[in-house]
Amino acid sequence: MLVIGMCLAASIAMIIQNWFLRKISVNYIALLIGILLALVLGAKIISFQPELFMGLIIAPLLFFEGQQNRLYNIARSWKSIVSITVIMILIATVFAAFSLKLMLGLSLSLSFILAAISTPTDATATESVTHGLKIPHVVEKYLKNESLFNDASGIILLNMAVSWYLSKHLQIGFTFIRFLYSAIGGILFGLLASVVLVLIRQQLLRRNLKFVANNYDPTTAILLLYILTPILLYYAAEEIHVSGIIAVVVSGLIHNAETERSRLTNLNFIYNGFQTIRTLSDLLNCIVFVGLGASLVLVMQGKFLPSRIDLAIIIGVVLYVANVFVRFLYSYVVLKMGSYDSWIFALGGIHGAVTFALAYTLDATLISSSRFHLILFSEATLIILSMIIPTIIFNFILPKKRSDEEQEMAIDKVKEDMVKYALTELNKIYLPKKIRKQLEFDLKAQIDETSMKDFLHELKKSIKQPEATSDELEFRDEIYRYAFRLERNYLGQVAQQKQEYREGFLSLYREILLAEVLFLNSDNE
Repeated sequence: MLVIGMCLAASIAMIIQNWFLRKISVNYIALLIGILLALVLGAKIISFQPELFMGLIIAPLLFFEGQQNRLYNIARSWKSIVSITVIMILIATVFAAFSLKLMLGLSLSLSFILAAISTPTDATATESVTHGLKIPHVVEKYLKNESLFNDASGIILLNMAVSWYLSKHLQIGFTFIRFLYSAIGGILFGLLASVVLVLIRQQLLRRNLKFVANNYDPTTAILLLYILTPILLYYAAEEIHVSGIIAVVVSGLIHNAETERSRLTNLNFIYNGFQTIRTLSDLLNCIVFVGLGASLVLVMQGKFLPSRIDLAIIIGVVLYVANVFVRFLYSYVVLKMGSYDSWIFALGGIHGAVTFALAYTLDATLISSSRFHLILFSEATLIILSMIIPTIIFNFILPKKRSDEEQEMAIDKVKEDMVKYALTELNKIYLPKKIRKQLEFDLKAQIDETSMKDFLHELKKSIKQPEATSDELEFRDEIYRYAFRLERNYLGQVAQQKQEYREGFLSLYREILLAEVLFLNSDNE
């Protein structure tokens, strides 16, 4: 029931954002819905299990994010990736830990636990605070690369800090060796496992025609295995004690290379894969924030409240300021950014559900209940600050993107003219009255010029009319395909004149192509 509830809440968030609140990131709406659900139904319904969260949600998200990046670009950027996900993270952890020790008198081992949890950033959270805003390209690249790989550094540093806290003995050499084993092992495991999976899948896809000839198409089974790939890789990597996060990211990069060179091997599989990635990414992103909102409520009421709320809030503030300070100095001095870009990079390191997941892993350790609650509340403060402050500041210092409403109005006008052009051209040829009426209704439906009354009228006619013959269906489909070709021709002429709306034109072009494909797979087969 919890999974169904989370998926339903995520769907509601996407509907609300699409219909009413397009200027607000869907992630914020999902966060609010998660808070409301926990307040109305009770925080006790939330059972945050970090291993399931990391394996079933974060791993697929990072896998899909990895697929949006070319392996060549990541390989060329390996020095900067190591710099910001290892060196900068280590400096930030040490600085934040000593700040807590000197300012608040916490033990150094506890300070390192708090600091290690505060290091991983969240790509989906960053997209929330930059919704509708333009980030400098170089900063955007650094933030994306950081969020892909820095979870592994945070996990290893946290394990070191917990071991130190429990055993009272700091094992720097052992931690360094463990880091190398986990990181390099994750890369090698993700690379080898992905190559094997890609070769198997490519072999199956190349035998697809033979399967189809025998009335068996394995595409669905292959797609299912593809969806399960990040989950299986994550848990398998963790089982041999290498970084599951790095393994799934590397796997995503390998799958990107595969897609580049196999787009026409099996069109159905590639297209269905693209659609699946888009749908699952949107859904999982929203689920992350529904869970984050519910978890915030859980931490701030009931048994999870720390005995010193004031101390927890101060810890969260110190962690946030320390991280922003180190990120700014590091980007300005080491990465050679200007002060403007450095501030954006510093504030753009947003913390989200991954931070909570790391904090919740402490519940399975020997850390006392009071310390666990203090850590949870402190990290919750950090998360809230890291989302609210950049949201406010970025709206003043970052330029706005062309508004969704403005672009949508322009695309809608082109779409309307496109349909009118197709109808005008179709009026020049003879068509049976029944087919012409159907065609006019369907084309006008593309631009929302049909009412519910029109739809019910057409539905009634469709139910009553006898089944068309094969020749009639073939003729109808040919006319529809001709109408879609007219629309594509018109769009191709206009698109060259309005380059600023390129993304909207591409979306509209895909929509028309898909409509044409539907009439190639219609019921006359």
